[in-house]
Amino acid sequence: MADRFVTIATFNELTEAHIMKGRLEAEGILCFLGDEHIVGAQPFYAVAVGGVKLKVTAQDAEEAFAIMAKIQGGTSEYLYNDDLEMAPPMQEHVAPAKTCPNCGSDNFSEEKYNKTVFSISYLLLGFPLPFMSRKFICYNCGHRWKAK
Repeated sequence: MADRFVTIATFNELTEAHIMKGRLEAEGILCFLGDEHIVGAQPFYAVAVGGVKLKVTAQDAEEAFAIMAKIQGGTSEYLYNDDLEMAPPMQEHVAPAKTCPNCGSDNFSEEKYNKTVFSISYLLLGFPLPFMSRKFICYNCGHRWKAK
């Protein structure tokens, strides 16, 4: 026979409801939130629908009430395992610094499109054809080069 669900708490804030739900699930209590999507999409409807309802199975209701009372009373302690192996820190990807091959300056920009083909196709066809050409121009010395 299917378990009957009982509403043990209602919340006007969706985040409060998710925090309490996460804590109850961490304690091994099956629970779900009612009307969470309505309140999430339209927070002002929380009063109209009666808030977000935290529901648990009828057999777990007493244990859930006890856990919630400990949490709201400030006497809750959640014991977690310190023996968890943490992932190694992520290595930062540093792109090689690009500089002008002529003067060594980093004051340059990239021209992504061939301006000549772009302009002529716009005049003749009425729309531009974006031919990619990865060219760079240095603002310090005026040198132009193509990407390799």
